[in-house]
Amino acid sequence: MTKPDSLDALMREVLAARGIAAAPEIAAMPENAERDELGGALSAPTAAEAYQIAVPPHMTRDGTLEAKARQWFHRAGLPQGVVSGIVQAYCRQLCAEDASPDMGGRATQADLAQEWGPDYPRKIAAAQALVEKCGGAEELTEILGATGLGDDAWLIRTLAALGEIEPNAGGKQ
Repeated sequence: MTKPDSLDALMREVLAARGIAAAPEIAAMPENAERDELGGALSAPTAAEAYQIAVPPHMTRDGTLEAKARQWFHRAGLPQGVVSGIVQAYCRQLCAEDASPDMGGRATQADLAQEWGPDYPRKIAAAQALVEKCGGAEELTEILGATGLGDDAWLIRTLAALGEIEPNAGGKQ
């Protein structure tokens, strides 16, 4: 599998991995329009405080964790759309009643190993490097493990894909 040569190609790859076809109107956009619209959508906000963190109304907000998460997201240069996906996945994990997160982790690892083949170690390393780039990796890794979010296939694919694009494209160095 080749490395995507643009963020647009990366997003199409992530969508394809989730079984979602890219909208044809995006493919038909003039190159400059695509760059302008996607560039803004796929860029990190200028300040960590600008991230919007939406949680279901029945969940109790943790202001301290949200503040830390905003800093982690910003250091990694994550776009708002990815952050929204992470928050949604986090909320799903907290609400899930799955009694055996370890089984899910082994199944996710096996699925990704089969999907990525010999690229599996490189992609996992890219995802781990992006998590380390967030700062607070020890606490973040603990949260990912405790909630089971560290075994979420969508999150692992997304972090791996973002971690593989050019070093400065995924965030600030």
